[in-house]
Amino acid sequence: MGRLIGALAGLLLGDRIHEGFIVTLLLVAVGFGVGLAVDRRRRRLDASVAKDTVAARLARIEQRLAALESGVDRSLAKDAGDLSRRILAARVDDVAASAPGPAAPAMDAVPEGVPQRPAYGARVASEGDDTVSLPVATAPSETVPAVRPRGFWAWFTEGNTLTRVGVVILFFGVAFLLSWFADHLTLSVEASLALVALGGALLVGLGARLAASRPGYALSLEGAGAGILYLTTFAASRLFDVLPPLPALVALCAVAALTVALAWRADSQALAGLAIAGGFLAPFLVSREAGAPALLFGWFAVLNAAIFALAWHRAWRALNALGAVFTFGLGIFWGWRFYVPQHFAVVQPFLALFFAFYLGVAILYARRAPLDAVKPVDGIVVFGVPVAAFALEAGLVGDRTYGVSVAALAVAAIYAVLHLALRRRDEPGMRLLAQSFLALAVVFATIAVPFAVDARWTSAWWALEAAAVYWLGCRQQQPFARAFALALQALAAAAFVYGGIPRGGMPLFGNAAFLGAAMIGVAALASAWSADRYRDALAATERSLAGLVFAWGVGWWLLAGIADIVRVRPAALGPGYGNAALAWVVASTAVALALRRVMGWERLAWFGAALAPALVLAGIAEFREARTTLGWPGIVVWPMAWVLHWGTLRALEPPANEGDAMIGGGPSWLRDAHSASAIALVAWASWEASEWTSRVTPRGTVWIACAAALPAILFLAETLLPRLALRWPYARFAHAYAKNAAWVIASALAVWFLVTNLVSPGTATPLPWFPLANPLDVTLACALVALALWARAHADMADEMRQRWLGAALFLAGNGFILRVAHQWGGVPWRFSSLMASKPVQAALTLAWTATALVLMVWAARRGLRALWLTGAALLAAVVVKLFVLDLAALSGLSRIAAFLGVGVMLLAIGYFAPPPSARAGGAEPPA
Repeated sequence: MGRLIGALAGLLLGDRIHEGFIVTLLLVAVGFGVGLAVDRRRRRLDASVAKDTVAARLARIEQRLAALESGVDRSLAKDAGDLSRRILAARVDDVAASAPGPAAPAMDAVPEGVPQRPAYGARVASEGDDTVSLPVATAPSETVPAVRPRGFWAWFTEGNTLTRVGVVILFFGVAFLLSWFADHLTLSVEASLALVALGGALLVGLGARLAASRPGYALSLEGAGAGILYLTTFAASRLFDVLPPLPALVALCAVAALTVALAWRADSQALAGLAIAGGFLAPFLVSREAGAPALLFGWFAVLNAAIFALAWHRAWRALNALGAVFTFGLGIFWGWRFYVPQHFAVVQPFLALFFAFYLGVAILYARRAPLDAVKPVDGIVVFGVPVAAFALEAGLVGDRTYGVSVAALAVAAIYAVLHLALRRRDEPGMRLLAQSFLALAVVFATIAVPFAVDARWTSAWWALEAAAVYWLGCRQQQPFARAFALALQALAAAAFVYGGIPRGGMPLFGNAAFLGAAMIGVAALASAWSADRYRDALAATERSLAGLVFAWGVGWWLLAGIADIVRVRPAALGPGYGNAALAWVVASTAVALALRRVMGWERLAWFGAALAPALVLAGIAEFREARTTLGWPGIVVWPMAWVLHWGTLRALEPPANEGDAMIGGGPSWLRDAHSASAIALVAWASWEASEWTSRVTPRGTVWIACAAALPAILFLAETLLPRLALRWPYARFAHAYAKNAAWVIASALAVWFLVTNLVSPGTATPLPWFPLANPLDVTLACALVALALWARAHADMADEMRQRWLGAALFLAGNGFILRVAHQWGGVPWRFSSLMASKPVQAALTLAWTATALVLMVWAARRGLRALWLTGAALLAAVVVKLFVLDLAALSGLSRIAAFLGVGVMLLAIGYFAPPPSARAGGAEPPA
């Protein structure tokens, strides 16, 4: 059917563009090829379903036959069954012996009253044949042949090959013949066309005569003859202008009616599709003007009535879809080219009639669910018809106030009523159809709100309809429907972006722009839910695509709210828009995590993945606007955001395995997420602590620096608490917190220790400054203790290296302390040049370095640590050099005396108490 329809569509397109016969012929060939590909795809899907459902189909056939035989006498049925088994056993023995089998018993040998039917798979006896051929009970592969997809070459090589090739060649030959008539006409035009039409009629007649004995061959002849009649009528009207439009239309209608009758007789959906396609194309093939809409849509009504009548008796899914495509596709084409508001009174009733026709067709198809009930609902008709019909309706009532909104509510009411009427039916197709109608009722009721405010509806409507089609494609295992739904969602998003985001005073979250974008996101999320629910019906590639569809939906949903907040900037939500936008992300994540448990949909936990980038972007925005995130509503939103962020990390955890805590716990990306989250939380706390401290303390004091270091100190201290090892997340991700994150935080704290010790004078106004009892020295001591204890517990650092770093830190802290004492109590200005020029400072530094060397060397001598003793000796050498090179010239008076005396006394003490350890044994040399 697709091949013939594609060829006719190519013929119509070629006629419309007026590019000559060769171009028209090429378009016909292209249409034929596209139709062939569609048929090939359809057969492949049907074959794949048939493989899985052959057993169920056989079971249903047997059930129905048993019901038909229920009125037959039981004893006769038993005798007939015994006779059939004996005949079958005889046939098996004959085949096994490779000898010609005896003739099967005659049909009249079956007891009277038993329905005379062949077994499943048997060849039906032709007229005059008094035997019944029974299937051979051989291997399973022979009893039920495997159904294989038929490719392009198989169409020519399987079945009645000569007939099919002949039909194709004949069709093109007629086209060439008509073209030749136009150039080399010897007979009259009327006579030539009549001869061609007579040939088509003869083919139809011959096919009708052979329908009983050669049904496949006859069907090919009837289709070829109908196509020739269509082509000849079109040529008579448009190419040679010998047949007026009205008689031509009547002739095409007669051909369509004849073809439908033949299709009904042969039970051929393909032939009926050819007739319907020709009937719909007839007005466009023969007309030269738009014509009155009443005539055009009246003819469409007749064709749809025929489709409805066929649907009452035949479950022809492809024919129903074909009628819907032609009805609404050609209707949209006519409306785009010719509709004016004066046509409303005529077009509106026809549109309602067509919509009602295909509602009935969908119900009839679901009611007549065939034996293969895998696809009891026609997704194209159920969901495609509302898309096209509502697009047409919006074009009709778009110029009326709230017209689209009222129409949406009316359609929602229709679908709601149908859902209530069908939901209790027993047929599987009816139950699924009732669920589909409920989904459509919700969709139409939802989109009625933005329609009442704004006319930006098309893209959101497409996306929601596409989600419904994707759900049905998953439910009925239709890959083509799912691909179409995803493509339609992408087109809906592109159409929305192309339309632009409106500006102005529209209310927050109460405008069509926000609702439209949010609906696109909801549609994508619904598609991802369908993919996860029916993941067994999807290929591996499509299952992996569900994650991208989910991320697409989350992005549209979140950006819809954020864009509206940025546009409005509500004053009630504080200055700027960072906290307000973060509030939208937090609320959305909270709802998603709650629905995750209700719906049993684990993928919803990934909604919280948006929190991390949202926190960063909101923090940047708030820093520019207010330099803090804890203004209103941030004081509520930010703590909730952090809690939900860790809730998301918990929800994304895979099940715990034995030994997880020892090897780091969970996948690497999750460990990295925990580490990065801990670092970000400490950084945020440091920023907020320093910012709010600066607002309540005098400028230039040390309070800000101390407040900034406290979160890092507390974090390192918490990694040392034993009880944390039993609590989440530390219990499972100890390595991520105590090592990975702590390394970064400890490094930052060490840099803070170095810089603050050197550049801060330690002023703590309004408190007076006391040595070692001031905020800076206390904070430095806490930082040093936290760093030292953490390094011993988690840094995996050698003891000797750790002691060297600790000694360097103490040395640095001591020098900074001397400088601050000189500044606070000695009155030395806090400038490097002034401090270095101070004689008491230089003397104090010399004595402090010597005392440090004394402590190091005594400690090393008692412990037998020769390397540490040498470090103290090197420092002592530096003191001696400084003493004679700098202090001797720079110092004078008491300061010079104190420096030399102090150094000398300490050197004597070192010589007595700290002799160098032995290089061989590691022990100390005996005192002199």
